[in-house]
Amino acid sequence: MKKKYITKLMIAACLSSALSLNSCIEEVFPESSTATIDQIGKSDQAISAMVNSVVAFINAFRSYGPQFYHDFGYSGYNLIRESACEDFFCHEPKFDFFDTYGVCNDLGDADVVNTIWYYNYKFLNNVNNALSALEKADDAPENKYYKGICLSYRAMIYMDLVRMYEYKKTGVEKLDAEAASKNLYGITVPIITAETTEEEGRNNPRAPFYAVYKFILDDLASAEELLSDYQRPTKNLPCTPVVHGLMARMWLEMGSRFELYPEDLNTLNNNTDLNIASKETCFTKAAEYARKVINESGAMPLTEKEWFGGDSYTTGFNSVLTNSWVWGSIMTTEDVHSYWLNFAGSMCPEQTFGYGNRKWQGYKLIGKKLFDQIPNADWRKTTWIAPEDAHKAPGTKYRTLLTDDDFADMPPYTGIKFRPKNGEMNDYTIGAAVDYPLMRIEEMYLIEAEAIGMSQGLAAGISKLEDFVNTFRYNTSVGSYTCKANDLKEFQKKVVEQKRIEFWGEGIIFWDYKRLELQVVRGYPGTNAPIGYRFNSIGHYKIFCVNGNTGFRNESRIFYFIHLQNEEAYERKESSSA
Repeated sequence: MKKKYITKLMIAACLSSALSLNSCIEEVFPESSTATIDQIGKSDQAISAMVNSVVAFINAFRSYGPQFYHDFGYSGYNLIRESACEDFFCHEPKFDFFDTYGVCNDLGDADVVNTIWYYNYKFLNNVNNALSALEKADDAPENKYYKGICLSYRAMIYMDLVRMYEYKKTGVEKLDAEAASKNLYGITVPIITAETTEEEGRNNPRAPFYAVYKFILDDLASAEELLSDYQRPTKNLPCTPVVHGLMARMWLEMGSRFELYPEDLNTLNNNTDLNIASKETCFTKAAEYARKVINESGAMPLTEKEWFGGDSYTTGFNSVLTNSWVWGSIMTTEDVHSYWLNFAGSMCPEQTFGYGNRKWQGYKLIGKKLFDQIPNADWRKTTWIAPEDAHKAPGTKYRTLLTDDDFADMPPYTGIKFRPKNGEMNDYTIGAAVDYPLMRIEEMYLIEAEAIGMSQGLAAGISKLEDFVNTFRYNTSVGSYTCKANDLKEFQKKVVEQKRIEFWGEGIIFWDYKRLELQVVRGYPGTNAPIGYRFNSIGHYKIFCVNGNTGFRNESRIFYFIHLQNEEAYERKESSSA
């Protein structure tokens, strides 16, 4: 097998990671420019540095190069997914650095979309390099934990890749027929492991869905065993509840697939040893693992006070220490490489160093349709500025760091969910060093509710959903939440509606649109989507597809556009071949 080499420079760079297990690498390598995996495996410090590189890659800056505004880590790629849905707009479109995905331009074989592929597979390369070194290492207790950490990240990234790039039915007859004729259904992404040689990697076709599902579940099962007695020092490291949360996500994904395509269950069972009895089995497992996270993690859903940043409005969605976070990134000042290009600069309207602020008007807005669906009893509603309150002082209704004049400058529907670190509005080296949620306990409650509904019946699912919302999200002195769903399909949409409110800006909801094949609706009377963004998808929601050796292509740019001018709608249809 061909030897695999890691440069000494790369290893040294890994040491700045949030793991901070060692301060330097032993000088155990020869004076040549490279060190083999065998040599790294003999150095405890080198191994910890490689694992550091895995954890640190969540915050990787410009992994592709200097030209793309979204390339500031996992949070940037989550915003790509957020902008592809229907609830996330930029007030000033010329500062919408995610517009490629918002208006579905350049979704073919272009650098701007290749960045997604590159980031994820570079992430996987770090994981596989660390796993290779760990195979050469001794049986020290920490090495077992390191392997579990790496497998957890690998499962997360492959789950992202397969959910994003598998070609599924669009609901458009012409495209679906063409896809069937080309045997596109059921294939996902190439699997690359620590054992994959360069030659194998260059001739590595996209794997069928069942192979990747099995691969992900095997990684998670191994991680569960390896981390069973692990006590993590910080929340940026996976642990048993994190692994169980990833399992809950995966089993929910599988249950939904077999709900829509029952024949796929036979295909999976005929080609793997998973032996899944039914779609209900998948939903039952999703509910069980979600409940395990709730019971094991000690995490609790955010209170109203915590959601809005505490007494001083400084800790909203910017600290991994928040009790509801099961897993998150950790950023320090050293991780901030630009005053302009970072998550806080895009998402925190109270800062002055980015573009999502008063100076540049790059405010992020919630869609009007979703906002109008939030009752006043839901205290999350004041996360966004109501139209009747726009251009006024915040009063006591809104919690903000801004002066009355600065708050009054913000347009309707502006989100004030995310805060700069420590409430620092001006110094980007502090304010932009925000932690980022990778898993919150609220997601597990909502997975559990949906999965119970799909496995135990509509009434059981509704009961779980209503209990979560009324216990944790409603001021019940104002009103209570009632889920008005007459069937399971409608019930799933009600769960997703809660996710759209709860996880706005966190990159979660994209997976639900894909999983349930939901329609994107941006064009309607009174929409606040900018002109050029006001489309409704025909058929099922689709975005990206892997295209042979060249990277990407547009799966189906077929949308039904409704543009509003002078309160009169006109219609346009646009289509192009897949």
